[in-house]
Amino acid sequence: MGLVVNKKEFTLGAVLAVTFFVLLFIMHTTTVISIKGKSLVNYTDEMFVSVSKGSVYFIPDLVKIGDKYVGKPLDVKINGSEKSAMIFEKTNAKIELKNGELKIKGDLGEILKNVLKDADAVFKGEDKRLYDRYGYAGREVIHQWWLSLREIEGVYKKAKKFDEIKSLKTVRIKALEPAFNFCGVEAASASQHALGISAVIVFYVIYTVWWGYAIYFLSEGVGLLMKKSKEKKEA
Repeated sequence: MGLVVNKKEFTLGAVLAVTFFVLLFIMHTTTVISIKGKSLVNYTDEMFVSVSKGSVYFIPDLVKIGDKYVGKPLDVKINGSEKSAMIFEKTNAKIELKNGELKIKGDLGEILKNVLKDADAVFKGEDKRLYDRYGYAGREVIHQWWLSLREIEGVYKKAKKFDEIKSLKTVRIKALEPAFNFCGVEAASASQHALGISAVIVFYVIYTVWWGYAIYFLSEGVGLLMKKSKEKKEA
């Protein structure tokens, strides 16, 4: 069998592949295309993240969880630090930190209400409020709350307090994690970027097809045209 190169298809595939990577390079730099000082890729990433933020704001619906546990005592021992001790102290809980072990006695409802309040502030970009209260950045406060609630969940798991575990986990996942992940991101609705989102989707489809045809024509030009070599006649 002999390999036959179809120059027309191969050339077309090569041109499509080269232009694909050239455009890919352009999209990742600000040399040719710059939108608000950002590359096209960075700009679209931020646009989608901004739109996503508007869809993960659950904190107002979680306030009822804090209200549910108001008056319910919390008396646990968890792994902790000076930072985690401080955030619990601000909820009027009695704390004792010794050798990395943090003893907490307080009101579970009041603690959760403070957690949600801090998460809401960071989610909305009001980081200064938490810095003024605790003396360190909002994301660090959120991180400490997340670690502490997970530690408390571990204690409750041994005590088989499944309702409390579910509530704490909900607050961690739906309040603390979005606040931490979207800190500093300006929220926007999909309608605000409807044109941009539509353009990106259309371009993505075209760009994907573009690469598909590049591979197709390269394969067609190099690997798909096979012919039997002529048999040599014996003299």
